[in-house]
Amino acid sequence: MTNQQLGRIGEDTAKAFLECKGYRILHRNFRCRAGEIDLVALKGRILHFIEVKTRQGDSYGHPAESITPKKLGCMKAAACSYLAAKGGQKMAFGQMQFDAIEIEINHIENI
Repeated sequence: MTNQQLGRIGEDTAKAFLECKGYRILHRNFRCRAGEIDLVALKGRILHFIEVKTRQGDSYGHPAESITPKKLGCMKAAACSYLAAKGGQKMAFGQMQFDAIEIEINHIENI
């Protein structure tokens, strides 16, 4: 399985999880010059910019540990681009926040 396939599985899982929790997914894989935001979701009046990190096993630590200050800065710049791109649409939200979803897949054979 490639990293892209694994990432796609993680994003599909995160999307379904959030929808079950009452989030409305507004955009998936928003890309701009500043970077990418995996999921943009709305719950209540809070706009969430979400990074999904998926790993097979834990040999590289917890998935969210790979979100560096540089990555967070790129997410914030991408969020500004998202808001600018959607500026023509009336968006009813009161706050925004940056979230991460960790997904770990461990396959233990022959236990």
